[in-house]
Amino acid sequence: MQNASSGSRALSLDGTQSTNVYHLDKSRHLGSVTQVLPARVVIELSVLERRLLAKENETFPLSLGSYVVIGRQEFALVGQVNELRNLGVDQTSGIEAVVDLFSSISLREHKVIPGVLQPPHIGDPVFAPTTELIEFIVSGDSDVGTVNSKDQVRIALASLRNVEETPINVLPERLFGRHCAILGATGGGKSWTLARIVEETAKFKAKIVLFDATGEYEKLGNGEVKHVHFGEDKKAREDSEQIVVPYHHLSEQDLFAMFRPTGPSQASKLRAALKSLKLAQVSQSVGINGAVIKAHKSKRQYERSMHHHKKAIDAPYAPFDIRLLPQQIENECVEQQRSATEPDVWGGTNSIDLGNCMPLISRIHDMLQAHYLEPIFKPRNFPSVFERLHNFIRTDEHRVLRINMRNLSFAFDTRRIIANSLGRHLFELGQLGCFQKRPLVTVIDEAHQFLTDEKALDEGLTLNTFGLIAKEGRKYSLTLCIATQRPRDIPEDILSQMGTLLVHRLINDNDRSIIERASGDVDESSLRLIPSLAPGEAMLTGVDFPLPLHVRIHAPLSRPVSSGADYQSFWKLDQDS
Repeated sequence: MQNASSGSRALSLDGTQSTNVYHLDKSRHLGSVTQVLPARVVIELSVLERRLLAKENETFPLSLGSYVVIGRQEFALVGQVNELRNLGVDQTSGIEAVVDLFSSISLREHKVIPGVLQPPHIGDPVFAPTTELIEFIVSGDSDVGTVNSKDQVRIALASLRNVEETPINVLPERLFGRHCAILGATGGGKSWTLARIVEETAKFKAKIVLFDATGEYEKLGNGEVKHVHFGEDKKAREDSEQIVVPYHHLSEQDLFAMFRPTGPSQASKLRAALKSLKLAQVSQSVGINGAVIKAHKSKRQYERSMHHHKKAIDAPYAPFDIRLLPQQIENECVEQQRSATEPDVWGGTNSIDLGNCMPLISRIHDMLQAHYLEPIFKPRNFPSVFERLHNFIRTDEHRVLRINMRNLSFAFDTRRIIANSLGRHLFELGQLGCFQKRPLVTVIDEAHQFLTDEKALDEGLTLNTFGLIAKEGRKYSLTLCIATQRPRDIPEDILSQMGTLLVHRLINDNDRSIIERASGDVDESSLRLIPSLAPGEAMLTGVDFPLPLHVRIHAPLSRPVSSGADYQSFWKLDQDS
């Protein structure tokens, strides 16, 4: 391919010159503009021209969804056919097409520019673009000669639905740079797309943390993928490592979200109990068997110890014995002074505070005994997920860390809280500059299980880490890629930050309206196509794409285990029945 700066690169509209990318000459002439509307034109195509086109360019027959290029002197306009009309009943009648305009091509600088820089005129010629030109438009290159550059990182994602030989190889800056959302109903190909993206990205020196909600991506990768799972999982891969989330690795905010203190005194007593238990680990003068007894004890000694060990107590992973938490909350329910003459000594039990805290004490006691919360409250000697996360980020051994969350309970919002804690940890690492030279993508499957609208939680308890990443993560080279079948359950402040959308089949009106509100780049004709998309097909659109693309996703090598129940095998009657 010639250099883009060469004089032969000039775009030809009259057939006198042509290049091996543009080829907008008479052999690809479709018709002409007959009506000009805002961001839309109507073109007329004669039967003779249609037959010539079908004969000479079989890969680009004019049909619904076809792309066309309108010739201008300095700019060519790129559009997509969204409506076809027959102008008569006989075979000599012409065909009329309604075309939505999306972007412009600078014929001098060979750049694709979003929007319509110069409106077309009636009579302007309309051409069928070559597959190379479509690839150039989608690629995001400012130089035609770099479309197939082997030096660039490109994710081989899909091909155009109507033109199989037109590959859609996407720059990661376009796919992940402003966050990405994969949306689609069950059976539409959402998991297939996510698996393809992770596989292709892992071919480069990438860093991906995959939150696998259901365990369906267990077949992903070979040596480039590190697999870990929570709790005992008999279905886990042989090379998957069991991990835990030690309770002392969770923040106070996480524990509050899990224990849900309510009422006038529960929150203050829970906070005080946590500090007392941490103090008991480092101070023998106030701690007795890992707990602190306050009734009829001196305040001054406690306060001196608290001040002396403040740094250790406020440390992120300060240890304490959570088994003693119910008892310590009881220990905190004391009178603030023993008598008017003894203000520096705590009094006896405050029955009102204790009564208010009994529901909290009972709830915590039950949670500590729950077997499905053992990866948190009874971590034993298994490695912490945070340790494995640090190892993954520090070393080049693996490119994908798949965290299998299948065995994490939904009870007490455990999944959301743990995911939020991991997300917050990643965000804090990003603020420290850990991803500046190794951008990290956090991929969240079944995102509606983890991303919560703050209004759905109790007052004062928020799980907003991923909203923070969506708004601020790009500054720290930390981005999101979410996949969900329920866009309406994703907070709009997160969905509106998704710069790239891969939309599979959606039939729910609420879901489609949310997509329309969240992304101003989805046009009306594209929205109408969404309910009719076949499995594996998607609408690719976003702020960094010059036009919406109707694509067919390439099959991943390691297909997700997402099939439903096999009724034919297990419900079939025996021959003897």
